[in-house]
Amino acid sequence: MPGDYGVARRATARSLALRAHRRVGLSLALFLTIAGLSGAVIAFTDELDTWLNPQLRLSRADAGWQVSPYGVIERLQAEDPRARITHASLVVPPGRSALFFAKPRRDPQTGQLYALGYNQIYVDPQDGAVLGRRHWGAFTVDRLHFIPWVYEIHYSLFLPEMLSGWFLGLLAAAWAADCFVGAWLTLPRSPPLWQGWRRAWRLKRGAGAHRRTVDIHRAGGLWLWGGLLMLALTGFYLRVGEHTVRPLLASLSAITQSPIEQRPERPDNDPAEPELSFGAAVDIARTQALRQGRDSIAASASFDPGSGIYIVMFPGRASQGFGIDAAMRYVDGASGAYLGEAEPLGGTLADKILELPRPLHTGRIAGLAGKAFVAACGLATAVLSITGVLIWARKRQAKARAVPEGGV
Repeated sequence: MPGDYGVARRATARSLALRAHRRVGLSLALFLTIAGLSGAVIAFTDELDTWLNPQLRLSRADAGWQVSPYGVIERLQAEDPRARITHASLVVPPGRSALFFAKPRRDPQTGQLYALGYNQIYVDPQDGAVLGRRHWGAFTVDRLHFIPWVYEIHYSLFLPEMLSGWFLGLLAAAWAADCFVGAWLTLPRSPPLWQGWRRAWRLKRGAGAHRRTVDIHRAGGLWLWGGLLMLALTGFYLRVGEHTVRPLLASLSAITQSPIEQRPERPDNDPAEPELSFGAAVDIARTQALRQGRDSIAASASFDPGSGIYIVMFPGRASQGFGIDAAMRYVDGASGAYLGEAEPLGGTLADKILELPRPLHTGRIAGLAGKAFVAACGLATAVLSITGVLIWARKRQAKARAVPEGGV
């Protein structure tokens, strides 16, 4: 009797788990298919965008900048006084264009921001000529905007920021929980455990279409289980981690606030206007880097209109090969005061943990192999979602056929 009771309990638990797995899977199938396919594409954003838009991404320059990037900034802003350059590529690989980001200034007549129609400018570093402009984030499906469009689909589904954040964050949380449920369901119902489970990792030779679908769904989920769980957890953090994970980590370990985080953010329609030029800000940051015995070649520089602070980025020692953002040095855009620095994988334990989700999610942490793995996991996510729906549909049809016409 005790043995029969234990078997019954396991059967009930398995039945409940199977029902939960089915309902969660069906609810998430469409979104996970979209997220998986779009994620597989944007894992190779640079490579695919260059292939689609060589007129933007490629240059005749074989040795990076041949003219002053700071002079280009001044010229771009003079050509369109409505725009403020907020990011500049200062080191450009041979044969590649330089990227600048722009944000609108405030119209003094209306008090509102100008409508620029673009936020990216690609420039030939050989002579400073503008190769093209586009708006990253525009709901436009053409060759020029295809990769940005796919990125926005993956990141927000083009929903408002707060809604998309919580919606996709909760979907990622449900996906992560379902990863554990799905893995448990692959375990055999009775001993021997290992011999029975080993069959779940394989595709049966000569199987029919339905059995092959089941095997792909089960074995694919097992072989890529770690990668799928990683994408779910990091996806959750990237959408709602600031509101959930960060406060939890802060209770366990101190989190270092950047100078930007320490300042109240200005309203969107009242962006800061710097007194300091890009070149002057970079010089201040370079001086500090030299004093600290660090690399003094700035890779890029940005201006944050919400805080009025320049961020100058240098190749970081710990970032090499890990896809971690470069070392950042902060300069006040009004006074020119040096506000501090942030080294990659530096600071407290919480600081280090919070740096990892993005390079893990994108695969940049392991270079080309990492991006290929993330792309494979994205494709697998779509395949698992589709095969799950097919399995459910097949069982539903079988159940319908089993009920006699007009039956009870």
